[in-house]
Amino acid sequence: MAASGEQTSGERAGGKPARKRAAKRDLLFAEAAREINAMGAGGIVINDVAERVGLSRNALYYYVADRTDLVFGAYQRACEAMTDDLVAADETSADPAVKLTAFVEAQLAYERPPQAVLSDVDFLPDAQRAVIREMQGRNVAILRGWLEAGAQSGAFRACDAEITAQSLLGMISWGRLSAGWLGYRDGRAARRRIAAAINGLMLHGFSTGPRDVPLCALDMEALTARSYNPFDRAQTNEVKIGQLIAAASRLFNQRGIDGASLDDIGAEVGATKGAVYHYFDDKADLVTRCYRRAFELFDLIMDTAVAQGRDGFERAMIALHLNVQAQAGPSSPLMLQPGRLALADHDRAAFERASQRLRMTSNRSLRQGMADGSVSPCDTVFVGQVSAGIFLWLPKWLPRDAAQSPRQIAEAVCDVVAYGLVPRT
Repeated sequence: MAASGEQTSGERAGGKPARKRAAKRDLLFAEAAREINAMGAGGIVINDVAERVGLSRNALYYYVADRTDLVFGAYQRACEAMTDDLVAADETSADPAVKLTAFVEAQLAYERPPQAVLSDVDFLPDAQRAVIREMQGRNVAILRGWLEAGAQSGAFRACDAEITAQSLLGMISWGRLSAGWLGYRDGRAARRRIAAAINGLMLHGFSTGPRDVPLCALDMEALTARSYNPFDRAQTNEVKIGQLIAAASRLFNQRGIDGASLDDIGAEVGATKGAVYHYFDDKADLVTRCYRRAFELFDLIMDTAVAQGRDGFERAMIALHLNVQAQAGPSSPLMLQPGRLALADHDRAAFERASQRLRMTSNRSLRQGMADGSVSPCDTVFVGQVSAGIFLWLPKWLPRDAAQSPRQIAEAVCDVVAYGLVPRT
């Protein structure tokens, strides 16, 4: 049986049958990427993927050994495609802004085969996981290099290169997933608007004001603090449930929903799997309740931003700042990620409506900012949307022992998207 990365002698010879097999393999991994983004790595059915690309059950195993191998191949293709885009963009110009623009446009081109979002890497066995993390690490290093070289040449402002590079990848990843969650058509026009919104935010920001304007004085932990009576049995029970949901959300964010087991979640708070089953029907029930908690927190943040912001820029900035604080701190609401179609229909519909409501509120803040002069002219629909990718991606790369505080990370993120990398004259 040939592994996903091996070539037969016929393929090396470059004959027509080999080209047909290579084309079929590419089609298989593209369909797997589409399925991973919709169902999550653990939710795909390998035979269904094979059937959609015209492979029989027996023929399928010529290309991959099992579902894990299929996911691994799709993730490899995504990393390789990103490397190719980085190399091509690097050759376009010496100007780092031109490179960054070309890279984002290539990554989000609708015409290319689907790329798997690397959200469920922990679904893979250790050896395969290490390969994907190494490949992704090399890609991030190239982006960091562009940012650092740009700062040295004066083409860019100085920034935290790791935070900025990862924020860029977060927006690109969300650009691939957001259509399903937000209910718009994922087509060529939408992808172009997404790429333009990302490049506009990264290079020029969206604020019209000077850089000395305070970004956000609010603290997420203080906002979510609640009084607790340890002698109230019902309240104690709710606290235990809340601790499990928070722990599950953190692990699902870091490892992907299919990369964290109920044993892992129980161990996070010192409980057994049996204790987890005492409060939740099964893992699907836990995931659903994690999403409910997430949207409660997202709504709290958005309501606070609308109430506290004095103009459109402040409302948008407070919302982004608090969301970054939440993901970098103990709150860590469950991020919107691959696996949407694995949810029960009524829950998925409710969460999609909630996502769309948040999107409209964000859009309204930006429109108000353009009207009051605090926000630069921009595509408010997609600027508000892509910025969410920054905090939704943050748990995937931020170490649990990060040296910066949640507020410091939020300041670094917000400084870039508010004022851009290109120095203002």
